[in-house]
Amino acid sequence: MTDDPTTTTTLAPAPISTTLAEDRIAVKFSAPNGAPAFAVRWHGAVYAYINQCPHAGGPLDFEGQIIESSGRFLMCARHGAIFEPDTGKCVGGPCRGARLTPLTVHEKADGSIWPGQAG
Repeated sequence: MTDDPTTTTTLAPAPISTTLAEDRIAVKFSAPNGAPAFAVRWHGAVYAYINQCPHAGGPLDFEGQIIESSGRFLMCARHGAIFEPDTGKCVGGPCRGARLTPLTVHEKADGSIWPGQAG
């Protein structure tokens, strides 16, 4: 095999996660544009967002933990802002009314989570 600079290699798509438990732990991944992102399972559904608080711009999670202790909200570990897991809307804290940036993901029958829409 020769090294041909005109040849490109296409990497096979990879899942974001092969399992995503409903345990308050986020799975972190890179969005298609390279931005840090996370996915969580909440009430059986999977939601994904850019991992950036609209208040201060830092990541929401602390060591992957992103769902607060009651299990009702996503929470910014830095300033305590809380967000609805299914909409990304801030419902308490310094960025009330702002929203997390959502990402499209889908779940396959085997429980794996993939970027983009099912196809």
